[in-house]
Amino acid sequence: MLSTILKLVYRHSHAAKWRHNERLWPHARIERDAMGAIERFTWRGRHVPLARRAELQRLRRLPCHIIASGPSVAEIDYEALPMHHVMGVNGAIALSAHAPVKFDYYCILDAGFVRQRPDLARRIVARDLVLFVTPVVLARLLDMFPVSALGCRFYLVDDIYKRGFEAARTTRMLRDDAQISASASFLGDDSEIGFSFDIDNGFFHGGTVAYFALQVATWLGFTEMYMHGLDLRDASHTPRFYETMQTRAPTRLDAEFANLIEPSFRHASQVLRLRGVRVENLSPASALGEDIFGKVDWRSLRRRNLSLVMPDEALPVAAVGSVAVDAMPTLRPTGTHGHA
Repeated sequence: MLSTILKLVYRHSHAAKWRHNERLWPHARIERDAMGAIERFTWRGRHVPLARRAELQRLRRLPCHIIASGPSVAEIDYEALPMHHVMGVNGAIALSAHAPVKFDYYCILDAGFVRQRPDLARRIVARDLVLFVTPVVLARLLDMFPVSALGCRFYLVDDIYKRGFEAARTTRMLRDDAQISASASFLGDDSEIGFSFDIDNGFFHGGTVAYFALQVATWLGFTEMYMHGLDLRDASHTPRFYETMQTRAPTRLDAEFANLIEPSFRHASQVLRLRGVRVENLSPASALGEDIFGKVDWRSLRRRNLSLVMPDEALPVAAVGSVAVDAMPTLRPTGTHGHA
């Protein structure tokens, strides 16, 4: 009841361009660094430690596996697929109940997912991983779980159009911002669709958390990525790999596919190719065409001898330009799924 009253008060005291902050007011406080990145977050008077950019960004010489929630995930034998860098989104954590998958990174954009699946959310925050969330999602998590339940580290990011405790921005405002234009690529002259190479300046929603995860992985320094469960087909009538027909949560994937999701991924594929970043799709039935991301069978990854070795150290992203193309890292063998 109190939260509803506070929202009504906020709506009556703030213009529409501030509306996206109503779930944060009056309990949150956000502090930013000189470049605008969130460096401090306080919720209900409690300071929440955040992971730092310098700790995370590296030139990653091994691929990142981004695991979404499409039903095709159930067709992959994760016992037989070595992975060293794994990023999950939303309910992908359910995979770890029956497969030896260690998540290093995680992305949640929708506070509704946290509310609808607190069982999965609890398992995510309990893990030793870096969780990329918006201030609204973090506030929801902090209200639901005690400090003792938190084993993850948080990294806070903003929707590029609706940053926390700032007025919503238009596409023209973003395009006129030198900092944004230097780190983001827009689709055409008037489209709101884009891809961010620096999530500290904000991310483009793209209609699905998997699109957000792709931007995060690129920012982290990965130049090779594999998308798992990126089915995006008949989502309204097809349960996610961890759901049944009776327990499936509502989705807008079908409604937003043609005008937002597909154009966003198509744009991403083009700008990433230009930067030498390779993305492949492990979902054979994905609604995204082969011309966006090439489709490969997960079994072929074993034959390619990828993910079987890893460098002693990752290089800072700033050093990318100084690394010769032919340079080979010092390699050492590893065990399956990143366990020595």
